[in-house]
This record gives sequence, structure tokens and C-alpha cells, in this order.
Amino acid sequence: MPSQFPCTWCAGHHDRLSAEIIRDDQQAGSSWSWTVIDWHQVCCVARWREVKRSFEMNDLCCCTPCKPRYRRLVDSIYPRAITDGLISSNMQKLIFYAISHPEKLERIGEYLVSRMSRDLGRLRFVQVKIAVEAMDQLLQSCHSSPSLPHFSENHLKMVQKLLESNNPKMEQLATDSFVTFSNIEESSPSYDRQYDFFISKFSQMCHATTGEDWRKIRSAGLKGLRGVVWKSVTDDLHPNIWEKQHMDKIVPSILFNLQEPDHLDEPSKSSLLFDGPFADDPNRDEGPRTLSDRCLRELMGKASFGSLRAVMEPVLKHMDLHQHWKPPPVFAIHVFKAIIYSIQSQNSYFVIQELINHLDSMSTADASIRIGIATVLSNIVSIAGTSIGPLLLSIFNSLLKHLRTSVDFKRSGKCKDTEAEKMYQEALLNAMGDFANALPDYQKVEMMMFTVGNIPSLDEKRFKQGDEFLQHVLVKTLLKVATRYRTAYLATVFTESFLRTLIQLALVNDSQVRLGTQQIFHTLLDRHDNLSHLSHLPYVLDVSDLQLTVEKCSRADQMFMRKHIHDMTQMLYRAVTLIANDGNLQLHMDAIQCTMSLLCIEVGFDETLIELFRLAFALQTLAVDPSNGFCAEKRIALHNLIAKYMNLAAQLMANPSLCQHVQQVVACRARGPPGLNLLLDDKHDEVHIVGGTTEAVERVELSMLAEVGGMLFERNDVADCLKAAGKDVSRLSQPFTLSSSKSAQEKGIDETDGKTSPFLPMAGMDDVSVDLSVDWTPPESARQSRRNTEHTEQVLASIRNRPFEDQADESCARHEAGDLSRAVSRLLARNADTVRMANIGRPAKPKNIFEMNLPTAFAL
Repeated sequence: MPSQFPCTWCAGHHDRLSAEIIRDDQQAGSSWSWTVIDWHQVCCVARWREVKRSFEMNDLCCCTPCKPRYRRLVDSIYPRAITDGLISSNMQKLIFYAISHPEKLERIGEYLVSRMSRDLGRLRFVQVKIAVEAMDQLLQSCHSSPSLPHFSENHLKMVQKLLESNNPKMEQLATDSFVTFSNIEESSPSYDRQYDFFISKFSQMCHATTGEDWRKIRSAGLKGLRGVVWKSVTDDLHPNIWEKQHMDKIVPSILFNLQEPDHLDEPSKSSLLFDGPFADDPNRDEGPRTLSDRCLRELMGKASFGSLRAVMEPVLKHMDLHQHWKPPPVFAIHVFKAIIYSIQSQNSYFVIQELINHLDSMSTADASIRIGIATVLSNIVSIAGTSIGPLLLSIFNSLLKHLRTSVDFKRSGKCKDTEAEKMYQEALLNAMGDFANALPDYQKVEMMMFTVGNIPSLDEKRFKQGDEFLQHVLVKTLLKVATRYRTAYLATVFTESFLRTLIQLALVNDSQVRLGTQQIFHTLLDRHDNLSHLSHLPYVLDVSDLQLTVEKCSRADQMFMRKHIHDMTQMLYRAVTLIANDGNLQLHMDAIQCTMSLLCIEVGFDETLIELFRLAFALQTLAVDPSNGFCAEKRIALHNLIAKYMNLAAQLMANPSLCQHVQQVVACRARGPPGLNLLLDDKHDEVHIVGGTTEAVERVELSMLAEVGGMLFERNDVADCLKAAGKDVSRLSQPFTLSSSKSAQEKGIDETDGKTSPFLPMAGMDDVSVDLSVDWTPPESARQSRRNTEHTEQVLASIRNRPFEDQADESCARHEAGDLSRAVSRLLARNADTVRMANIGRPAKPKNIFEMNLPTAFAL
């Protein structure tokens, strides 16, 4: 049976007291007695404490000496005058008491909350502010107290009451107090604390649009959300902030303020009492836009990999609803850059993948929306490129898939706005180029090989309608990636399949694809940043003015070029024949000249130089041949291409005789058509013709260049110059021919060069192509032809008129030096004379003391 007495002291004396009262009643035996007073009930300690606590909580103690000490200390911090603030000296006493008596901290908090609630209801805002400031100081001073979790609950009740007041000043005051609370690190956790109300209220404040202080209310709401994030992330018992229901409130509130213009605050019209800050906050004067940007970065910085999806979904949804994808997507770029820079680097690929997935879901949306998403990808993909790792090809394949889908959609006839679709493709190309820029070189090679594998078949039999445009787009993609690549060794990037595809692309019918392929060769061959000087190379008297960087070709590159130089030169030759007579003629000529110049500079060893000279003479023959149907402009451009290359090669080889020959030809061409006069482009030498005179001379027609001496580069003169420099010119005399027979094509053998040429396709040449079985050796001039005819007649007359014996004796005398036996005898005799002359004047050899001379009889 439970005891009816509240304390053990009363229960212990109850039986003894009852027995004494019964005994006294029996002894007296009278009807009257004094009333017995139970003083033990009056003096019961537990009962007195219960009554005292009830009076304290109901404010029934009106006598100050009857109040407990902590209440008297709390009351002492309030000033008697309204204009005065918190009494600092009494506040220090309260803090000291709370630290000395941690068990009283909870009661101090309860009393402050009760008094603040009473003052708030009576609109005593000064006393409310004092109570909040006292709570904040106690919270900061007693952060290591064991009673802090209970005190924090009272603090949160106070903040909640202030937020429920719907008074802007009180809401700001509550927000500042909550931020102070969020910066406190609690030593003991709280198991039942929830922040649902604060998330909802602070999010509501972030969307304030009415009233004079709406900007301050928004700033307060953002600060409150920052405080919630800080407090929730540092406490492992509160991971629910990353739930969808909370992120759907926090993220849109942040983005809503981030998109607003950040104007200066208007002067406040409220009283001076509330104009000053309620707490020391260095970010007090920051606007909503600045605070929202900081809040977004902190939120993403504290998000783990598992919680990124919960944050990204509201961001993408906000962009869709508020139409932030429309070009130019400045706001979307700013938001996603802030996200990429804030999250952990190893998680950056997740943001890229989410954007690509969102692009998949918007594949049927308006082109402007897809352009905006692709533009955002282009701006952030380079930031996340270094951390993508194994997902490299997956992401790049996704971009290529979207590119192919766009191309198919554009040519399907259902596309209403082709220009917008083209802009979308350009945005995807920029995204892939920027993506490649951030990758290491070996991954760039993988991307180029992957892009080449997606180019449609170049076989005419399997070529589908519309694949030309896809070729054009993928070549631009390949050029974007190649521009970011830095070549070390040619064999590393120019693999068999890659080089084969490039050579085939350089000979397709689409002129833009051919030009793009030449530009790919330029950016991959250029390893010393010479491309800017060679892209539109003029005729220069001194190549050193270009400040080109030339280094010795490595042995690995020499082995690579020995195998593939013939394929490249034949590709360049055929590319010249495919150049159309349109406005892009000079652009294509400059591209081929740049390729030849880069080959001369980057891999300029003997065999490469000889092959390039062979190519130059073959192009010269092509330029003077009237049967190919070239227009005059194309012939002049081709002559100028050859002259500029010969001038560059001669000066880089430092061959004075070759340089002199080139200068003589260029000077003689001043008498030709105006387009052939390369000296007109030189500032130092204007119109001066050979001999230094400016008299009018007779112009040589373009069709008569082969008939006039000195107007063309002579193969024999160039061979002599190279031979004098120690070069092997045996291949220079061989004609530059192309084989078109089916058997040679199947075997991949060039009949003239004797080298394998498996890369050059014979199909796909247009009507400009000429019969490749023709020997394109330079035609002889009329004077040389006459001399040859006269010499032939003399030989025939000598054979017919002279006796056979005389002709035989003359032939033997003429070829005596070529007799092998006589030549060997002559060489042995010469060697014996040399040894004998060398021994003259030398001392005799010392006698060998170990040599034994046997008698003649034993010698046998």
C-alpha cells in the first residue's frame, strides 16, 4: 500500500504520534481537550517545496525575500527605465550563478521564457529584447553545462514564440537568436529535437514581398535557414534535413532570393529603438542575393554523395518552372557553377550526369530550353572534367548521342526552327570541347578515337542520305577535342585506324569536312605553337622574322613518317584536285600549304623533305597542265602555294643555292600575271623587277609559263642544290604517280613508290579528279624537245652509216672504265702505290726476337 506522506520524516513519526494521542485520550477520560496541531505536517520539507514551487510558477510570491535567488537575479537584469538596456553588472552575476549552479540553468530558462511571453503579450518589446539578449549570453557562457540541452529547449520555445508573433522586428530578433544558438556546439545530444517548424517559417520569410521591411525579413529568413543547416549537419541525430520534404522548401527559397536584383536598402521608417542590430552580426548589412549565394554554397558543401540527389531535383525543377534555361542562361550558369565549386570534387560528375539525364527528359522540349541546358553543360563540364574518371566515355557518349539525335531530328523535316537546332548543336560541340580541355592527354586520345568511331561509314555503297551533315558535325567535334590536345609523339595519336579515317575524310565531297580535316592535321602536328604564323603564310624574304620554333625530329617520329609520308603527300595532292572554284579557294589552299609547312618543320628530316619536294613539283605540273580544267585563279593560287613552301623549306634548310633559285623564280614571276607577283606583298620591295628597273615589261600569259624560262622551279636545279648539301636526291627524279588499278588498291601498294598505301580510297573522287593512271611528269619545253630530236637523228645516222666494227671498238673504249676486271686491277695497283709511298722515310720495323728462321731443308 503506498504511503500517504510525502516524505520519510513524516512517515517515520506517524505511528509514534498516533499512539501517544490515543494514550492521552484514554487517560484523560474527559469530553474536552485542546486541539492537537500536527506540526509535523506543517514542517514537512517536501510538502513545503511543492507549495513553494507552485507559488513561484504562478507568480503568487509578491514578497521579494520569499523568491529564490535565481529569480531575484533574473529580475535584477531588467532596468527600471524603458530607455535603458540590459544591466550588465547584474547579468554577470546571473551568468556566474548559472555556471556555479548548473542545476538551476533549466529553471532560469523557464523563468525567462515565461517572463518574455508575458512581456510579448503586453507588447513590451524592450523587455522582450532584454530577455532574448540574456538568453543568448547564457547560451554562449554555459555551452559546456550538462543542463544545456534542457536550457536549449527553452531557448527554442522562446524563438518559436517570437516567430509566431508575425512582427517583423520580433522575427528578425528571433532569427538572430537562432543563429547564435546554431553556432553553439553541444556536448550532449538531444534525442527529440525537431526543426520542422523553423524550416517552414524561415522558408516563408524568404518569400516576403509586402511591407516596408520585406528585404530585411528575407535576409532574416536566409540566415535562419543557414542556422538550420549548420545545426542539423553538425548533429548526427538530425539527418532528416536532407529529406525531400525539407529540401523542397529550403532550395527554392534560396534560389528565389538568388535571382532577385540586390538593390540598396531603403531608409527605415521605424523608431530608433529597433534600427540598430539586435546582435553582433558581421553579415548584417548583406542583401538577400549575397546571403542566398552564400547559403547555397554552404548547403552544397555540407551535402554528402547520398544527399546530392535530394538537392539537385529541386534545383532542376526551379529552373524549369521559372524558365531559367532560356538563352542566355546566366542565372542557371551561376547556380551550377556555385554548386560545382562547393561540392566535393569527387562528386562533381554526379552533377554533370544529372544535367545530362535532365536533357534526356527534355529531348522533346523547345530548342531554346535544350540550348540553355547544353550551354550550362559547356560552362561547367570543364570544372568537373578532372574528377569524372571512369565515367568519361559514358558522359561523352551521352553528348554524342544527343548530337546525333539533333542531327536526325533536323533532317527529318519535323524541325520547325532549324537555326535554333543548329545553335543547340553548337552548344553541344562547345560542351564536348570544353570537356576535353580539362582531361589529361591520354583521355583526349580516347575521346578522339571514340568520336572517329561514331563517324558514318565513308564507303559510298553504305553511305546513307543525310550522313554528310553528320560527318560535318562530328568533324567539328573532333576538331574541338584535337584543339585541346598537345601532341608528344605522332605515333601516339595517329594510330592506323585514326590516320586512315582522317585521310578518307580529307577526300570526301563536302568541302567543309575537308577543310576541317586539314585543321585537325594542323592542330595535331603543331607541337611548338607555330600554327599562328603558318595558317596564312605570306612570302617572306627572311623566315627568321616569323620566329618559328624548330627542333630536331625524334627517331620515333622519323620511323612513323617513313611509313606514312607517302599516304600524306598523296592525300594532299588529291585534296588540291578537289578544291572547287568558289569563294573558299584561297582558304583551302592556305590549309594545304599550312599542312606542308608543319610537316617540314615538325618532321623535317631528309626523307620527308624529299617527298615534300616531289609533291611540290607534282603540284606545279598540275598547275601548268591545261587539260585538268582549272580556272586561272586556282592555277595562280597553286603556283603561289608552291613558291611560298619552297621559300620556307629553302630557308629552314639553310641552303643558299636553293634560296637563290627560289628568289630568281619569284623575281621572274613579276613579269607574269598580277596574282603571281608575290613581291607586291612585301613592304620593302614594291614593284622592282629583275635588274632594278621599273620600266614597263611585256607580261607573260598564265598559259605560257612553261614556255618561258625561269618562270617555274626546275627539278634538276633543286636536285643539284640538295645534292650539294649532302641529301639523297635519288627519289626526287622519280615521277609522282598514283595507282588506280584494282589489284594495286587491294594490295595497298603504290607501284611507283614501292610503299604500302592502304589508307587512300579511290572512290569518292568528284569530276574534278583526273585520271590517276596518267604519268604527271613535267612536260619538256619546246627548246629541249628540239635538242632531243636533233640528238636522236644524229644517233640514228651514225648507226646507219658507220661500220659495225668501228662502232664496237668505240663502245669498248668508251666503256673500258666499266670493265670489272680492269677496274679491280687498277684499284689494287693504286693501293700498292699508296702503301709504298707511305713507307718512304719511315724507320724499318724492329726485328722480332721470337721469330725463328728454320733451315731451308726443314722449310719443306
